[in-house]
Amino acid sequence: MEIWVSVSGEKKKYQGSFKSVMEKIAVEGKGKDLKLLSIHAPKKELRRFKRDLRKYGKDLFKTANEIAKWFYNKEYRKLSRLSKELKNKKDIQSVQRYEILKQNLSYLKEKLSSLS
Repeated sequence: MEIWVSVSGEKKKYQGSFKSVMEKIAVEGKGKDLKLLSIHAPKKELRRFKRDLRKYGKDLFKTANEIAKWFYNKEYRKLSRLSKELKNKKDIQSVQRYEILKQNLSYLKEKLSSLS
């Protein structure tokens, strides 16, 4: 995905995955005037972006923020389900994976709270 945005009058190009671009816009655009200049993305991502942009009244910051939160919530729920399975297992590999999952969950919680 490639998106050109005017951030308080300065043109900026964001390029990468849908998730990373939305997160960058949400972090860097906080409290600034954002205007969408152009967007190049796969059809599925473009449809999702346009639908959400209409939903949030053409507010680019709110759209980017909500999409980034959706991605982090999705990953958080996935890891949470997996941790419930590993929680009661006693073998060494499961215990190690559970500890790593707990760290990842705390990281995702921090990201979600920073986007809120």
